[in-house]
Amino acid sequence: MLIFTLMKFYFFITVLLVSICGCSNLNRSDTVSTIMLNDNEIIVSYLDKLKADTVEILLSDLVEGCELVQLEYTEEALFQPWKTTITEKYIGITQEERYRGSYKLFSRSGKFLCNIGSIGQGPGEYFLICDDVIDEKNELIYLAPFIGTNKILVYNTSGRFLKNIEMPQLMIGPQLFLSGDTLTVAYIGSTNDKSMVSQINIKSGQVLNDVTTQIPQLGYTIFYNSRNMQHIFDITHSAYDTLYHFNNSNCSLRPIFAMSGDLYEKPFKDHCQLNKHFVLTTIRNKGLIATDLKHKRSSWAKVKNDYFGNLVVPYATDIFYNGYFVYNIQPEQLMEEIKKRLSESSCTEKDRQELQKTLSTLKEDTNNVVFIGKLKNGIERRLF
Repeated sequence: MLIFTLMKFYFFITVLLVSICGCSNLNRSDTVSTIMLNDNEIIVSYLDKLKADTVEILLSDLVEGCELVQLEYTEEALFQPWKTTITEKYIGITQEERYRGSYKLFSRSGKFLCNIGSIGQGPGEYFLICDDVIDEKNELIYLAPFIGTNKILVYNTSGRFLKNIEMPQLMIGPQLFLSGDTLTVAYIGSTNDKSMVSQINIKSGQVLNDVTTQIPQLGYTIFYNSRNMQHIFDITHSAYDTLYHFNNSNCSLRPIFAMSGDLYEKPFKDHCQLNKHFVLTTIRNKGLIATDLKHKRSSWAKVKNDYFGNLVVPYATDIFYNGYFVYNIQPEQLMEEIKKRLSESSCTEKDRQELQKTLSTLKEDTNNVVFIGKLKNGIERRLF
């Protein structure tokens, strides 16, 4: 069994940040620097050195286009969304825990296809899904229950339960990444309270690697991964400051990005790497920070959807997930957001026309609508 030295990484990064952060009156480019740790380059953003103002970033700089999809309205198709996964052919919906709803599968045009599994304790059943993978190549769906099982559930895209993939131990908060025939799972091991990364061959079910990390657990805080870049399993942990990439070929983690802040009061944060040049960090109860890895700049930020009248994009991390911008919203809520935007003095005539056009397509008491835009591989110009 391999042993990661993540706490050593974290300790060295913290010491380096303390020694570097002595300057003041920084501009945005001064809030980011590059440090070397064990021959590894890490980009660091300094939370406590950011300017108080907020920059506006246009969604068109991050995605190739944006469409609004109306999901089919039938009793069986209704849901309460928690997380939405977009692929070229499908829209997958994981529901909120309190509604105990099954995983819903729609086509990209919004047609309801089927329920994937159901609530319960029998074969192919679950109580709460933590993460999902839609494998279009093989027309399979992998669901990882949040807690209390050592099984990853496998279904076909027609909703039929096929098999379980057995994990080495019971899991808490598993996160999935599929590359070829290898399924990588990051989770908290319930038997030893250690952070684990396991690799499974999806065809044979054989455990290829079972790795213990040295990240201590704080309650049930869990990993997060955005899966926005092909072949890169990015891993972050809300209780810590560092974004890692997991190398599937040699089972190793390397730190890519870190954020320093008040060393005596570390806010919980979620890093989301959109592409090779751009990271968004959600600071709990404070806001959103954008970091340009290419131009070494960082700022408080908000994203505006300039495809749809410059509506403000909410700063939840999973808005950018699995290679897409995805915003799943009830039509009534979107109607209120549009009306609020129309009342603002900054709303231009072009914005008004686009918003009124969108408003005319919305109906109350129907199923949700979903904004969808495919993420660009990088940023083409300096955004702020």
